[in-house]
Amino acid sequence: MQIQYTEIILPSADLGGENPLPAFRAEDPDAHLPYDETFTEEEAYLLGKNGGKRVLPYLMQDRYDRNRVKKPLKAVLLENDHLRATILCDYGGRLYSLYDKDQERELLFRNPVIQPANLAIRDAWLSGGVEWNISQVGHTFTTCSPMFCAEVIGNGDERFFRIYEFERQKKLFWQVDFHLPEGSRELYVYVRIVNDNPYDSPMYWWSTTAVPEDSSTRVLMNGSRAMYNRPENGINAMGDMPYFPEFGPKDYSYTLNMKQSNDFFVQIPKEVKTPWEAAAYEDGSVTFEKSTSLLHYRKVFCWGDRPGGWRWKEFLSEEGGGSYIEIQAGIGRSQRHGLIMPAKSEWEFTTAFGGLTGDATKLHDRDWNAACAYLDDELHTRISPAKLYGLHGKFSILGKRSPEKVLHMGSGWGALEARMRKAAGESMPEGFFFPEESITDQQNYWIALLDNGALPDTDPASYLIDSRVREALIASPESWQKNYQLGVIAAEVPDREEAIRLFKKSVKAKSNIWALRALAVLESDQDKAEAYYDEAFSLGFTDVGFAQEYLKLLVAQKKHEKAYEVFKSLPEEYKDDERVMISAVSASLAIGETELCEDGFFDRNFVNVREGEVLLSELWYYYTALKAAKERNIKVTASFLDWIKQNSTLPKNIDFRMK
Repeated sequence: MQIQYTEIILPSADLGGENPLPAFRAEDPDAHLPYDETFTEEEAYLLGKNGGKRVLPYLMQDRYDRNRVKKPLKAVLLENDHLRATILCDYGGRLYSLYDKDQERELLFRNPVIQPANLAIRDAWLSGGVEWNISQVGHTFTTCSPMFCAEVIGNGDERFFRIYEFERQKKLFWQVDFHLPEGSRELYVYVRIVNDNPYDSPMYWWSTTAVPEDSSTRVLMNGSRAMYNRPENGINAMGDMPYFPEFGPKDYSYTLNMKQSNDFFVQIPKEVKTPWEAAAYEDGSVTFEKSTSLLHYRKVFCWGDRPGGWRWKEFLSEEGGGSYIEIQAGIGRSQRHGLIMPAKSEWEFTTAFGGLTGDATKLHDRDWNAACAYLDDELHTRISPAKLYGLHGKFSILGKRSPEKVLHMGSGWGALEARMRKAAGESMPEGFFFPEESITDQQNYWIALLDNGALPDTDPASYLIDSRVREALIASPESWQKNYQLGVIAAEVPDREEAIRLFKKSVKAKSNIWALRALAVLESDQDKAEAYYDEAFSLGFTDVGFAQEYLKLLVAQKKHEKAYEVFKSLPEEYKDDERVMISAVSASLAIGETELCEDGFFDRNFVNVREGEVLLSELWYYYTALKAAKERNIKVTASFLDWIKQNSTLPKNIDFRMK
């Protein structure tokens, strides 16, 4: 296998910096998800467990734009006589492309642009390729962050490629090793996850593979019982692929038959030793992935054949950039089921990614089960269980070897963890090396505490939710920074009462916008929350994030006149921010003002729309209704607004409706 550290040129939007305001976790660690009688007791077990929102100690990545310019991106190319793989170093080690030289075709959906959008845990996410999602439900913390990339020596002259990181929320170590042996028509990906903590940890893993979609795209796999959302009420239900009567009498293994976005989590039978999933096309070409049994469950996600779904696919790429679906593989029953990783344990699995050309007639047999059985036989011939498990055993041994050559730096948090362990006389797991050169100002902020006994007299540079850090903070001199950071740690326990006490103590030491904002976020009494934001506003906001939250609260409180006045008093550089403008428009329309909309507000290139969010379309309908009502000299009533919705065409650029 040839390994080349290089650059590729792509039209790319600027990712921007991080939002400095901590996003506190949900007080309830679980998500309480309804399900119906189609679930067995076993299938319902752990549904929603540890599914509550949780981001810290990571910060939100919501500062990107849509101004794409061609720029070089750090990448690693892996190549043999049959395949060429491209991995993006600064975007979570995403397998961006897998090109089959024999078939002369791209096996994955290769996004022609780099365009972040608001779909991940930390906001920024890219579509296309294969993404590695770990630790917490959702598109992962590092999906738009640098990874350590390294060459590792195998047996003899053989070398392979590794991406790795320290996952600092759950304090896990993880790696993805890429093996492309000479003569192999498959790219083998070995994943190792290490929980060397003395306690069990909530866990999550889903590999997300985007593949092209057209009218012939058919999803096949070696299982049929599937979990999905009922269209009429969103309740989780179980059914059987490929027919779901409540969606209509069609074969939904052909993904464009689905009219709305949906997830189908397929419960591969327990006795299956090599689960697989594939996308087949009209000409008999197939893209597949096949794994060892730990990575047991499968999923298909489609955007749906509706204007909103097509708009999303373009929004994540470019006009004409291509339609795609995702075939996914996970350790848990679904992305809504919790998973517990035992203390002092390691998990590992291997996946083969590749393509083949089969009998198109058999792949598109009207009997979906017959088509799946045919492809199962083809994949068995191509990659037998004995072959896959034999390779997995080899990769497992190699997986504990340390990198020979680090090609690309990830974050400095692994190096800081190594420092803290060394000071405590503790070791790091085999195979993980975090160079000191990776340390930045974010880690130096905490090194000052650990080495000198006190935090720097600055605004917070980063956050660490760690018992060792908490002890060092408690022992440090009194300061507003000390009590603010202790409050953040308490909020993540979560112990809201203690967090509020500490934030108040921080404000008492020195009136500061950080602790005031934290008090506003945690305060259940919205009038008191408003008062905290008022005080912070009087001190002067130092980041647009404060203004975004303040205005959003005022609009939620229906204090539209105040929100509009606050907006007008903001610094000019904040006024054009998308989230600031959305709140300002909401407030102005509520008091009957349309001026902000008449300067092309709805024509702008919106950036941070969240998956499933319909606020923009609702604002546009109300704006249209308000103008029409003024022309008729009437008031906007609920029935008039409904009439407007039935008789107006929503502009394409703001139609993000998924249902």
